[in-house]
Amino acid sequence: MIIESTISQKEFTRHALSRYFRRPIFYVFAFVAAVLTAFVIYDPNTPQAPALLGGWIPFLVYAIVGWVFIHRQSRNRDLPVYQPTRYELGRDTLIVSARSGRSEIPWAKVRAWRKLGGVYELQLINGQMLLISARAIGPRQVGAFERMLRNRIDPKPEAGVFDEPAA
Repeated sequence: MIIESTISQKEFTRHALSRYFRRPIFYVFAFVAAVLTAFVIYDPNTPQAPALLGGWIPFLVYAIVGWVFIHRQSRNRDLPVYQPTRYELGRDTLIVSARSGRSEIPWAKVRAWRKLGGVYELQLINGQMLLISARAIGPRQVGAFERMLRNRIDPKPEAGVFDEPAA
């Protein structure tokens, strides 16, 4: 199967924001803000301003800085993700071709895949990601494409802190 894909700025922004707000630190900030807010609501003797500011300022700073950074980054038209890319999905390898070069990736080097915000995300063992726009896949090919990904990619766990790097 051959797929020619280009990610749009809107798809890139949506995907990057989704990944940014799924990080564990986001949930830590949200949890702290929620706990401090609940504490202020249920204990009227607590000084409200320091507790609320201490919980909500870090949470809002994290959210706003991430949103601004991702929107600024999405305007950089030189990002490789914006270049037309050809994906050749073979029996043993995935061949990725773009203006910048060509790579052959064995299916064993792909950790997992998922569809997220109109983009198929292929996660490689080394931490890189390949993004394929869902618009690039015809409606009749979606089933065969997803079936191929399920059959070719054996889900692998994320690399742990004490794991040795893959060669």
